[in-house]
Amino acid sequence: MKRFVWIVALGLAVAAAGAGAVGYALYEQYWVQLPPIDKLIEYNPPVATRVFAEDGTLVGEFYVEKRYLTPIERIPKVVKQAFVAAEDADFYEHHGIDLTSIARAFIANLRAGAVVQGGSTITQQVVKALLLSPERSYRRKLREIMLSLKLERELTKDQILYLYLNQIYLGDGNYGIGAAAHSYFGKDVSELGLAEAALLAGLPKAPSRYSPTHNPEGALARQRYVLKRMLDEGMITAAQYRAAYRRGLSVLEHEPGSARAGAYYIEYVRRQLIERYGKRAPYLKGFRVYTAMDPKLQALAEQALREGIERLDRELGYWGPHNRLSASEIAERLAREREREDLRQLEPGRVYEAVVVQAQPGKITVALGPYTSSIDVSKLHWHPAVEPAERRFARGDLVEVTAVERDGEIGLALAQTPEVSGALVAIEPATGKVRAMVGGYDFARSQFNRVVQAARQPGSAFKPFVYAAALDNGYTPASIILDAPIQFVDHDRIWRPQNYSRRFYGPTSLRRALEKSRNVVTVRIVQDLGVDTVVSYVERFGFQSKIGRNLSVGLGTSEVTPLELAAAYTAFANAGVKAEPLFITRIEDAAGNLVEEWTPTYREVMSPQTAYLMTSLLEGVVQNGTGRAVKVLNRPVAGKTGTTNEQHDAWFVGFTPDLLAAVWIGYDDHRPLGPHGTGGKVAAPIWLAFMRKALEGMPVKEFPIPEGITCVNIDPKTGLRARENNLQAYLECFKSGTEPQEFEPLWQADPSSGSETLVLDPTPASAPTPPLRQPVLPQSFQ
Repeated sequence: MKRFVWIVALGLAVAAAGAGAVGYALYEQYWVQLPPIDKLIEYNPPVATRVFAEDGTLVGEFYVEKRYLTPIERIPKVVKQAFVAAEDADFYEHHGIDLTSIARAFIANLRAGAVVQGGSTITQQVVKALLLSPERSYRRKLREIMLSLKLERELTKDQILYLYLNQIYLGDGNYGIGAAAHSYFGKDVSELGLAEAALLAGLPKAPSRYSPTHNPEGALARQRYVLKRMLDEGMITAAQYRAAYRRGLSVLEHEPGSARAGAYYIEYVRRQLIERYGKRAPYLKGFRVYTAMDPKLQALAEQALREGIERLDRELGYWGPHNRLSASEIAERLAREREREDLRQLEPGRVYEAVVVQAQPGKITVALGPYTSSIDVSKLHWHPAVEPAERRFARGDLVEVTAVERDGEIGLALAQTPEVSGALVAIEPATGKVRAMVGGYDFARSQFNRVVQAARQPGSAFKPFVYAAALDNGYTPASIILDAPIQFVDHDRIWRPQNYSRRFYGPTSLRRALEKSRNVVTVRIVQDLGVDTVVSYVERFGFQSKIGRNLSVGLGTSEVTPLELAAAYTAFANAGVKAEPLFITRIEDAAGNLVEEWTPTYREVMSPQTAYLMTSLLEGVVQNGTGRAVKVLNRPVAGKTGTTNEQHDAWFVGFTPDLLAAVWIGYDDHRPLGPHGTGGKVAAPIWLAFMRKALEGMPVKEFPIPEGITCVNIDPKTGLRARENNLQAYLECFKSGTEPQEFEPLWQADPSSGSETLVLDPTPASAPTPPLRQPVLPQSFQ
């Protein structure tokens, strides 16, 4: 008996030793070699950077994985319950693993002869997603179980749920509950209700199969399943269940993936973030970037520029087909298009490429998918650059068309994507905040941002800086300058400046010269002041581009960007102080902590008196000069047109007391815009279209007059004080003390000879009174 006991005892000892050895081996192979869970405790996943407009509207995102990190305390209880009910009903009861679920999965896998089913808890899903490879094997499953047990000892249930709800993929490119709430509902997580929570909780099982955007029926069925699970688990009442059941997918009031305005603006912000924080920062750091963008103005700017370019392109003319197919290629193309689902229902207004299947004099027939249309081309306006012999169509030509509705049916009309480009930037002059920026006709076609990257000659839009220099160096708005032929010799070259009209106008006031954009007068001013004086003055405005030191500097021959030009003009609108362009106002990290903040910065350029006189002169450009196209805005506006030689560039920069905008139009390859491609005819109408809507409903404001300004009546011929009976006199403003002290000459007729005798009036002018209100400038005279 004793021997038997010893044998049993020995056997048990051996078994225990073997079990211990096996346990130790497992410990050595699996437990010790388990990856550390510090990665989960210090959870720092890639988080999307979000860009907001000034009013808090989300306007852009940068990400590798679209994820908004959401603290667990901001996630409503109903959201947590929905995911627990759908994924792991015993989450708050178990210690990381659910033995019943594991056993069920084990039996299913044995029957299948492969790993086909998991028994994973939420804790196991977190471990699997963040610490282990995606392979399906019993070895990996064992490591998963051991890690889950370990994780449950280190973290609370809420901490584990926080990891889960921020890590899971919820379809349509959304990682985590925060991104999904914004994408599907346009809401913050904290605003989610029961129906929305159930919809999201149904997605982890199969995000594509249950996607509400791609499979609404499947999403609805899954949502109702989750609601039933919540009811069965006692998480919601029968009344709550019925209410959420009835709501169904109506919670999808937000259109997922809806297009946002501001692509050029947002891309500029992205580049600024990279420059400041490094290449990967915008995609990983989860910044909340607040900008100065006004979404309404941004949309209006894009619309105005796009429609203006399209209008100009129609006026310039049709460039013709851009390719031609052979007979076999035509047949192959039409056969392929008939199979394309996206061509079954054309989108009105969208531009497509169609093939000409028949060409007759004055008429073509085009085909696109199942659609065929006849188009009258008898009165088609061709671009002047297209040779007459090339102005025709042939079978196989590829042309752009747009879908149009005719008598209730969709037809095709000839279209053309504009080759001409442009830019528009709008700034709040008092702060420098960039309210809108459009860097081209279509961001999808060209990401080149012409507002900040295209250095072009500004032409006459640069003249105000020269005239400001003149006002600070002895000139007044009433100074008379001779508009007459002049020439300069440079080695073996002779330069004879010309006015746009190719005419000369004799003695001309400074005001009239700027209103009519007289080149010769501007060159004479530069010559009189000296090139160095003018360039040094211009450099006060903070141009980053190099300003050429030559007599043509006043004609805008130095290349600048639209943003540089617009920013420089803020000094005129802002009492002589330039407001530096401000795009980003504040950056926060993913937790809402302040990273950096920016406030307006300023550069004092000129006195308030000089700035006001320049504003008054630029008002004259709008009232009486080359900027008359924007006069119909019917509110105080100051601005200047710009046109370069051979119409390569067309500009208009203008401002009201509250808003400043610059528009540039031209070809990227410097082709001419044609004989009518001037700033007043091409750029100014786009500026007007934008400003008219941008200022709609806003009160009309006058430009404020600073102290130290005196206004008197001036004789336009002499620039001297006008006498009471001078019917051509106009009210002009001066820096106090610089107004003319002499009256215009008095001429008396001699009846005997028929000639006039000059009568000198020794009476000096009486002291003028400072203006009490903004003077209204009547039609001025040369």
